[in-house]
Amino acid sequence: METSSSNQGTSMQVATGDSYQIRGRTMSLEEWELTVQVENPVDFISLAHHGCELRNYYQAQDLDDYFFMLNGPSYLNPVKHFWVRSEIYDLHAARLEEHEKVLIDPTLEGKTREQLGLNPFTCIEIRSSIMGIPITITEEVIARAIRRTAEGSFKEGLDNNKTSPWNDVVNMTMFNSTKKGKYCDLKIDFKLLLKIMNENLLPKGGGGDQPSLDHRVFLHFFMTLEKANVPKYIFNHMMWALKESQNNKISWIPYGRLMSEIFHQGGILKALKQSKIITDAQLGTITGKILNGRTLRKMRLIKKEDFQELKTNLKESSVVSNLIDDFPPICRQDPPDVRANFVYEHWQRTGETIKFDDIPEKMFGGALPVARKKKSKKMITSEADDVEEASEPKKKKAKKAKNAPKQQATDSVVSTIQDEVQDLEPAKILNKRTRSGKLVGSS
Repeated sequence: METSSSNQGTSMQVATGDSYQIRGRTMSLEEWELTVQVENPVDFISLAHHGCELRNYYQAQDLDDYFFMLNGPSYLNPVKHFWVRSEIYDLHAARLEEHEKVLIDPTLEGKTREQLGLNPFTCIEIRSSIMGIPITITEEVIARAIRRTAEGSFKEGLDNNKTSPWNDVVNMTMFNSTKKGKYCDLKIDFKLLLKIMNENLLPKGGGGDQPSLDHRVFLHFFMTLEKANVPKYIFNHMMWALKESQNNKISWIPYGRLMSEIFHQGGILKALKQSKIITDAQLGTITGKILNGRTLRKMRLIKKEDFQELKTNLKESSVVSNLIDDFPPICRQDPPDVRANFVYEHWQRTGETIKFDDIPEKMFGGALPVARKKKSKKMITSEADDVEEASEPKKKKAKKAKNAPKQQATDSVVSTIQDEVQDLEPAKILNKRTRSGKLVGSS
């Protein structure tokens, strides 16, 4: 199997240029037409309490810091702004870049990229900009954002080949048989691994209901505790989704939380904060819906009476925007054991002690909105989705008022991010900021 490696960093910085780059849209879609899929934080303690222990699967993949990172805000508008201006810079694009130089000056024929005044081509990149500041996302950038080395098993290009030997391997792992089974045949922890893959690691958005063979092989690595090259998988999936938006007008953007974290670690959020003209409302700041024991109940994997609310449960209301400095995501209104657990885990991660006087009386500005799913009308629901939605009885639709005007996705009164910060100095983006942590609830 193919593998690659890169050094794991404790901090990262988004690749930026020396000057503003005004980029046009690379797709026909408008920003207001796009829907950002925000990853869901996972409460492993709650899941384990209800008979679904998943921590060993993700600890084998060194994803403790990744899941801790998910407990943070997502900024929908910067993500949309970045997405519609994104382009994939690969070897083909690099060759075109060289060809353009030669067309302008034929005497440069046969020169190296350095002699052409171009940077060496080292890897495939996703290039875009926010506020005119160039940003580049690569496999290594993703690896640093989730603090996990880009190494491990990787397989792609299987294209659901029915003759591939991987079919028997995957079926044996998932169903203990060489024949493909049904969703109901999966063990409870495998059902949750599939759900977390579809919503976090390789989001399916509004796509088909069945995972491809490539994705089932990815899931096989997790189920067998074989280390997979997660950053490479994520980067390839991000590029695939971008091509879908550009070529097929797919209005869905994956990895809203991951891209928000990349912008934060690269200094974008710090630059916005220093400008003092951008608010969370203008950024479209939200947080993901937490997967916990309640999720198992909605999926009918446990009985309703077996669900138990724990005092240690993660809460969406504890997520704080990066526009706020040094604000712990707890308050004195939280139960004492919740405060104690957070203070202890913070000390383990950073070596810093949070004093009682430093804990605010209540959360600043109230809770951030929680991301909600929007199902496509054309989407064929899988058995997994049917199980999730079957817990609540269908309600009759209320009659709609006649001639009710449709509300546009964005309000023309609110200025775009580009207009708000057009005078922002690009040098501010070069400051970098770090964040570290372990898997929430890991023992």
